[in-house]
Order: sequence, then C-alpha cells, then structure tokens
Amino acid sequence: MSDRIKKNEYIDLSTLEVVPVTKDEEAAWNKLVGTHHYLGFNCLVGETIKYKVLLNNDWVACVGWGAAALKNLSRDTWIGWAPERKWKRLKYIANNMRFLIFPWIKIKNLASKILAVNLNRLANDWSEIHGHPVVLAETFVDQERFRGTCYVAAGWTKLGETKGYRKNGGKYYFHGKPKTIFIKPLMKETKTLLAEDFLDPKLNNKEGLLNINTIDMKEMFARLGEGTDSRKKRGIRHKADSILAMSVCATLSGCKGFTAIGEWAAQLDQDLLQRFNARYDGEKACYVAPSEPTFRRMLQSADGGKVDEIIGTSKYCESSSLL
Repeated sequence: MSDRIKKNEYIDLSTLEVVPVTKDEEAAWNKLVGTHHYLGFNCLVGETIKYKVLLNNDWVACVGWGAAALKNLSRDTWIGWAPERKWKRLKYIANNMRFLIFPWIKIKNLASKILAVNLNRLANDWSEIHGHPVVLAETFVDQERFRGTCYVAAGWTKLGETKGYRKNGGKYYFHGKPKTIFIKPLMKETKTLLAEDFLDPKLNNKEGLLNINTIDMKEMFARLGEGTDSRKKRGIRHKADSILAMSVCATLSGCKGFTAIGEWAAQLDQDLLQRFNARYDGEKACYVAPSEPTFRRMLQSADGGKVDEIIGTSKYCESSSLL
C-alpha cells in the first residue's frame, strides 16, 4: 500500500477501478475478507462475482456479489410480482453480500464511489460470466454497526427492515437483530422486467440471442411446410410453419421448454410477427402470436423426426433439440 494513501492525503477518485478478481487473486480476496470483514468469510451463495477495487493501482477494497435472498418481503412488495414469477425471475437480482474497505484506508466518499463504479458494470459482467444480466441489486445492512450512508449516497433506496431471522442449514432462526434493506434498480424498467407475465428478451444473454434479421424466412417456411402439420383442419388459427418457425428461432435464442417459447413469441413486435407469418386479428387490428398451449400442442403433434431433419440439415444450426 502506498504511503500517500496511508497518510489520507487527497486522492483523485477518478482513477478508481472495480474489476473481477482472477483465479490467481481469489485466495487473496478470500483471506482479506475473511480477516477484516466483521462477518468473516466462508463462501458466497449461488451465482457469484468477486471484485477487487484499485485506486492508483493499489488494492483498497473487496466487493462480493451472490444470489438474491429467497425471502425479502419488502423487495417482493416493491416489485409486485406473483410467487410463481418470483421463483423464475429471482436470478435477475444480485445481492451485495460483502463490501470491505480495508481498515487502514480512510478516504472520504470512497465507499459510494466504489458502489457507483461497480454497478455501472455489474449487469454486463453477470451476463458474460453467468449467461444472463441482473436488473436489480439488493443488500442488507446491520443496523447495530452501520447506517447505510454510502448506499444512500450511491442512489440506493431504503425499503424497510428484515424481521430478524437468518437462514442456516435450510432453516430460518430468529436472532432478533433486524437489518436495513436497500435496493438499486439497474434499469429504468426493472419492475416491469421482473413482474410482467412474459420474459423480456432483454433478460436473455445478448450474445446468445439469434439475429432474426439474418434468417431467410421464405426458405424456412418452405422447408417447415413440408408435411410437418398433422393437425385436423377444423379450428386451426395459426399456421404450422409459422408456429414451427417461431419455435425454432426461440430455441436457437436459448429458450428451453414450451413456456419459454411462448414467452419469447409474446415479446415479438408487429414487424417480426408479420415476418413470421403470424395470424392477423381483424378485431384487434394487429398480428397475434400463438399462445403457449398452441406451441405445446403443435410441437407435441408434429413429426419430430421430420422437423429435426429439416432444421438439422439447414444452415440455421447443426442439430435441433426442439422436439
């Protein structure tokens, strides 16, 4: 550590960097947090990222992120999501589990600056490492030790307090020490992204998304229309080639299962629905995506071998796991 930082002289915080630790640095991170953080350190829970904080190339702090808390009534009320939606979307929230500025570092506004810089890159780092972004950050501050001033200064919102329970070995135990709950949305539409009925494409890994504009729809429709529809003609509202084309593109975009395919299709705009040859609803004056049950019935009744042959021998992918 440089003498300049030790003496608490003026430090230009514009040089501050917050970067993920390398594998070679992880042991040092663990030891520093285990030695100097009041909670000590064993491990972070779920999907995690460990950051080191550099100031003038000196390591001055550690930040650790992990999985969101399963039970957080204040957060869940703020989002307004249904219980079944919560279990599917919880992975899009990151919990600031450890935040340690080394005891010998005394620099005004350093903590809030670290949080601001860290949050500017957190979603992208999470997407690169774990395959999906996060849209909300949360943390729990021990009221007996801290007031959470740095979180407030960094633009976090105080939601309320916990009920004084902690989880250990899969069970919750009352310890009588409530913690203050803070959250920080990472996108303007965070509430909508977490609570809406269908998963927004923004929550997929951008690098894993299929560029639909590069697909030759005419060629795809021609191939998918080759004897893949075994449905009775009566009551058919959506064309088989349209349903299968959406299913293929949704699958290539990372969707797994009928529900995910239905959510993916429901987020398509009118231009894309038209390209997919979706049904036009005259009363609503718009194109309508098939529902999840429609995808389910179509994919369960279609000739799986035929579709695999068509897709597997096409230019879109080497093999298909669609059916």
